[in-house]
Amino acid sequence: MRRIDVLIILLLLAVLSCKHNPSPADPVYLDALSKWKTERLEALKTPDGWLALAGLFWLQEGENTFGSDSSNQVIFPSKAPAKMGSFYLEGDSVRMVSEPGMGIRQVGKEGEVVRTVLTLTGEDGPAVLQWHSLDWVLLERGGKYGIRLWDRDNPLIQSLDSIPAFPVDPEWKVEATLIPAKKGRTVTMQNVLGMTIEQASAGVLRFEKGGKTYELEALEDLEGFFLIFSDETSGSQTYGGGRYLYVPGVNARGKTWIDFNKSENPPCAFTKYATCLLPPSQNRLEVAVTAGELAYGVH
Repeated sequence: MRRIDVLIILLLLAVLSCKHNPSPADPVYLDALSKWKTERLEALKTPDGWLALAGLFWLQEGENTFGSDSSNQVIFPSKAPAKMGSFYLEGDSVRMVSEPGMGIRQVGKEGEVVRTVLTLTGEDGPAVLQWHSLDWVLLERGGKYGIRLWDRDNPLIQSLDSIPAFPVDPEWKVEATLIPAKKGRTVTMQNVLGMTIEQASAGVLRFEKGGKTYELEALEDLEGFFLIFSDETSGSQTYGGGRYLYVPGVNARGKTWIDFNKSENPPCAFTKYATCLLPPSQNRLEVAVTAGELAYGVH
């Protein structure tokens, strides 16, 4: 074989190798991604994080007793007193009446709470009621009202040390163009409870990968966009209910970067007490996104 032929073959092999083996990511990028993973884990483990959730109880019209005894409509963990009081749902209003001397308090206020109307909004968000390590708030989803309960001593907080993920692949950080939505456009979505919810659309993020063009409907977020998507790894390698991804806002040219290495499991992967949104049909990518978090848990 002539020398020129050998050189051509070696050059072709090198080109093919580059296509299938992306070059190592910039150390600065790897450090930033490592920091993101650490902060992500810390957020899950905070006292009001998803791992601290200990209950989600939908209220029926009228009286709903609460406490640890199984005869209650709202059953708190066994550490709680057997009978703590009642929640009264009357239309769109919920009030709580506790047993005297129970020691329930409202965060940010002095004294024991015996009677109070639970609120969904306020200067600091919903009113938080507290008994020892238990915290609870009023929750509303699709016209249904419930009690969301956290336990700051929940064993799940200590059990999670890391979240499995694909190896970092810089090729899955792709540039995207925003096609803004028309004013007032909404996206019809469902949550894991089967409720239909309308969300404001920010538009479509269009990107290319492997010579093909893809689009993802983007929801508005305080610092950019929020994506809920599924792909060909969903239900096998990654969580069956899709993954979440936060994307920074666009620059002056209407461009941003979608970093699929930051694709994360929704809260429902970690707890059965979350009410996660599912990917809309238009956000089901016909490609295997082999980047970001792998499936975790059995929820």
